[in-house]
Amino acid sequence: MLEYAQTNGSGRGADGRIQIGYIYAAIRFESLLHPGYTSVECWAATSGMSRLFARSANVRKAFTDLTADSGGVCCLFDTGDGAPEQVCWLNGEPTQETVSGPRFPDRRALVATWPDPEK
Repeated sequence: MLEYAQTNGSGRGADGRIQIGYIYAAIRFESLLHPGYTSVECWAATSGMSRLFARSANVRKAFTDLTADSGGVCCLFDTGDGAPEQVCWLNGEPTQETVSGPRFPDRRALVATWPDPEK
């Protein structure tokens, strides 16, 4: 984080925090993965931020914690560079799986593990 702050000129604030920039978000009340779920998709505003997110376990943990705290069933991390999506949170548990891996050969296999949404 400090290296990013020094390179991008934001530095450390008086409170010790490092400002990294904006995050864009889209909320879909019918997820593209499963229409019975809502999805929140977030992405970094710059390529530098994306690379930081990919390297930082703390950034990933922040999004995983948000998923857990909101009762979400799944948190996917996508680097946007064609690498497999990483499953960070699934059905109440942290995990380190990939989509296109042995357990989840595709998104359909991942979604099949989600509980039926309450109606």
